[in-house]
Amino acid sequence: MSGTGEKRASAVVWTAIASVAVLALGGCAGGLPDIHSISSLTSFGSTPAPAEKPKGDQPVNPAELIQPGPLGDIAIGKANAPVTIVQYISLNCTSCGGFQTETLPKLKKAYIDKGKARLIVREFPDDSASLSAAIAIRCVPAKDYFKAVEKLLKHQKDWAAVDAKKDTLYNLLKFTGVKKDKFDACLADQSIAQGLNSEKERSKGFGVTYSPTFFVNAKKVAGAVSFEEMQGTIDAALVATQAPAAPPPAAQSQAQKPKA
Repeated sequence: MSGTGEKRASAVVWTAIASVAVLALGGCAGGLPDIHSISSLTSFGSTPAPAEKPKGDQPVNPAELIQPGPLGDIAIGKANAPVTIVQYISLNCTSCGGFQTETLPKLKKAYIDKGKARLIVREFPDDSASLSAAIAIRCVPAKDYFKAVEKLLKHQKDWAAVDAKKDTLYNLLKFTGVKKDKFDACLADQSIAQGLNSEKERSKGFGVTYSPTFFVNAKKVAGAVSFEEMQGTIDAALVATQAPAAPPPAAQSQAQKPKA
């Protein structure tokens, strides 16, 4: 092969590697993540370019964000916790599985169990298989919802690669005690699918385009985030909730008025 041919082949290889790296750092269900959720990437052997300023997301109204969806929200943690984390999840997303097994236990121990944070989980199905799975976890007893999520995330290879079969989903979720006839009837309930689709459309208004996407007191954190990244955002939110409110302008003017 000529020298020019070798250089072209090398360039193709490095382009493929860079593409895989970007996908690995991102989320699922919607393509590549926003630029602000990716660590700076530099081409091999090149001079680092100035960091691109992240494109800010549209502000999210906290009151609208925490309104329950059509099917109601399922959450863990105290309702009056100072920090509310809203998570959008697709059950066929590998990054969501990583969060469930690696990050969530640490968040639960450090913040949720101590009353500092509350976690709300909302389904963001990516395809027909993940939609079937999202319906399935809505068909088990509410007390077992999070265990059902964990089970399906751990066994993605059994159902996510193909159109999820109801028998496969039932075999994974029958540990919750749900009866087969009730489970099958629930899966056929179109109102659940409609509710999930309605919530997904609503979430797009908050800027959700893929999973996992989180909002920490309405601050968006998207992609495969580590515990340390979430920790920094949660700690900042806790500090903000403890900061004293600024006095109204009239009170400020009175305080600044010089004494006679």
